[in-house]
Amino acid sequence: ALLSLAGCDSSSTPVEQTGFLSLGISEGPIDADKVCIAFTGVELKGQQGAPFMEDVGDPDVQDVVNINLITVQGDNAAPLLSNVELPAGEYQWLRLAVNAEMGGTGGTGDDPQSAECTGDASYVVVGGLPYNLYIPSGAESGLKFVNGITIPATVPVTYVADFDLMLSMREPIVEGEDAKMRPTVRLANNIEVGTLIGDIHGDLISACPDPVDPENPPVPMVFVFNDGIVPNPIEEAEADIGPEDPVATAKVNEIENADGTTSYDYTVGFLPEGNYEAAFTCDGMEFQPPEGKPAPIYAQEVTAVPFP
Repeated sequence: ALLSLAGCDSSSTPVEQTGFLSLGISEGPIDADKVCIAFTGVELKGQQGAPFMEDVGDPDVQDVVNINLITVQGDNAAPLLSNVELPAGEYQWLRLAVNAEMGGTGGTGDDPQSAECTGDASYVVVGGLPYNLYIPSGAESGLKFVNGITIPATVPVTYVADFDLMLSMREPIVEGEDAKMRPTVRLANNIEVGTLIGDIHGDLISACPDPVDPENPPVPMVFVFNDGIVPNPIEEAEADIGPEDPVATAKVNEIENADGTTSYDYTVGFLPEGNYEAAFTCDGMEFQPPEGKPAPIYAQEVTAVPFP
């Protein structure tokens, strides 16, 4: 009886449950050689107590993870955190800490022949030239997601921070100045998102008008809009991203087949479940079809929407 009473002691402290969080980085396309983001940590805020920071990288090698977003397009993602053990429960927000200061050293020592990023600062490479990358408030507040996340106690969870560079880097890159990014990023739970794919008929590519600047031709793309939105061009650089703008973009891939023919396709990953409109565009201005095509997305499934 004494042993039974001891086991029910109301003063005993319950064991805190823990879960495991993985976090990946992905991106939508942009016409650049490299887009290198230097991540320095991941900060989380639980329902109680002060925020805490999870380090990234290998402290014995480098405490920064510098990821080339160009290498993780479509439904690919680069790992930032891998099965980090954390208290289970609801988190108010998650913040990606980045090194992206105005006038920084990003791009110093870059190897233009390599897809790898170098150094501990963010930068972009366009036309073989590196530019330091400046993210307003990036050094102070980082990239903060205020919609919150849940870490379950029983099943490891994976989130992906999906950058859309077409929406994030709308301001022109000027030689001798910092490149500027105003990040448009979705934070998605892998079990709640799906993938959109499709073939593009070669006639659509052939019908694209001759570029105004042959040295910098526009890249054929697929834009994805919220359900009911008529496809339209992305707002100018000074305007905020609004509900009429695309929620995701995808570069059209050119595939050389073994029989000597060429085919085209696209992939948009990490779309939250729901209904969307997709449209093909040669230049980001005119769309086919003009009203878009329905693109329903289901969690953990692949939806095919071709453009014949």
